[in-house]
Amino acid sequence: MNDSPPSSFQKLLSELLGTAFLVYVGAGSAAATGVIATGSHAPFSMAQLGMISFAFMLVIVGTVYAIGHISGAHINPAVTVALAATGRFPWREVPGYVAAQVAGAVAGALGIFATLGPAAAGAAGGGVTAYAAEVGFARGTLIEAIGTFILVFVVFGVLDRRAAAGWAPMAIGSIVFAIIVIVGPVTGAAINPARYAGPFLVNAAWGGAVSWGQLPAYFIGEFAGGLLGALAYTALAASRGRTKLESTTTAVGTAS
Repeated sequence: MNDSPPSSFQKLLSELLGTAFLVYVGAGSAAATGVIATGSHAPFSMAQLGMISFAFMLVIVGTVYAIGHISGAHINPAVTVALAATGRFPWREVPGYVAAQVAGAVAGALGIFATLGPAAAGAAGGGVTAYAAEVGFARGTLIEAIGTFILVFVVFGVLDRRAAAGWAPMAIGSIVFAIIVIVGPVTGAAINPARYAGPFLVNAAWGGAVSWGQLPAYFIGEFAGGLLGALAYTALAASRGRTKLESTTTAVGTAS
């Protein structure tokens, strides 16, 4: 049986497709909810938020199982950078991974517009996340940082060889579900620079309403929160002895 490692092309294509799936289903569920609400005039409630969170959870679980053994299923630049910053992923591969993730996010956002129609998707925001004016830049940045901190902390936890095997996709998907429930009503819970950038760029290209002034808050919050989450787990695990984190491809492909 040929068990050769995946090529760089296979890993990058996996990251592109995985992030496209995430945006198409996850962000697409938010856009679809807006389309339905436009017709029904139903107020947004926890029921709709729960369904959006559930869509994100399920697409993450399926995607991590599908491509984890190929690329590690980062599907999030904040995860990729955090892994590289803590020595778990080579820096030389970071630009390619991030480029593939952003390209996949754009492809997923284009899929939303193709599915719902440009007018409907644009009217529903196209899956773009944003915070209200009263939230402000500093608070928006902090909230995205908190959400991404929790996500990356859990990702590092499931990469630990001492973690229960086979539960990584459920753990990661479940924590995203939980984060969206509390962060979603305030910032939209992007907690992923690619997930934020893809719908943002496509909606802007279609003439939709986007706020360029909010973009730094999401990027700063997510990258900073991800790095802090990685450092926090590394310090916590090291306090139990030698930190035993699998390589991203091996761990996510088997334990995930």
